[in-house]
Amino acid sequence: MTNALTAFIKSANLPAFDEEAMAAAIDASQEEEGYARSGGITFIDFSGKMNQYRVGKDRDPIDPEALFLLEPISATKGWICWKGGKVVGREEWPYLNKAAAISAERLDDHGPYREGDGWKPVRGFGCIALDGSAGNYKFSSNAAGARNSIERVLTEVSAQVKRGQPSVPVIKFSSESFTANDHTNWKPTFPIVAWVTREAAQAFFAGGSLDDLLAGKQPKQLK
Repeated sequence: MTNALTAFIKSANLPAFDEEAMAAAIDASQEEEGYARSGGITFIDFSGKMNQYRVGKDRDPIDPEALFLLEPISATKGWICWKGGKVVGREEWPYLNKAAAISAERLDDHGPYREGDGWKPVRGFGCIALDGSAGNYKFSSNAAGARNSIERVLTEVSAQVKRGQPSVPVIKFSSESFTANDHTNWKPTFPIVAWVTREAAQAFFAGGSLDDLLAGKQPKQLK
């Protein structure tokens, strides 16, 4: 079986990395902002009004029990510009590639804007299905609740790295309700089922057992 983890990293055009650099990049980005579409990737989005994930061009629902390997180095941040209900601009870069960051002052002006239009901050991450398909997916959103949920996972990743513990999370796609202006809405959440190492993930995608992966069993040798 193709090594899906390596294939995902290559398809996403991610920079060379080490885990300490990843943790430092997450920390620096979160400190700055107040937090303590190609290559065979299928996109996932979330409707807060409908409490519904939608997968791919067919807008299929997602299995709430499905497991995904969230690749921390695929985490992205950036900007998305809405106008009249349509995306008219998007700028995005990996956390690890701070040199590619674009400040608000450098964004193109697509105005005039109506209320609610304009550039919004966006966050995203890539993940790999653990159902045997090794499908590559990306979730991104400019909604505040979604961005906070993503940052929460990345904060935990950074903490795992600093503790010297496995730092690649296995997640589910879930949600929780909240009330704003007397209206109930929903935000996506990404509960962590297990923490694994990259070596264990690579062993799984090479034909290993999901039970071994979730149990934290480390491969003796990778081929």
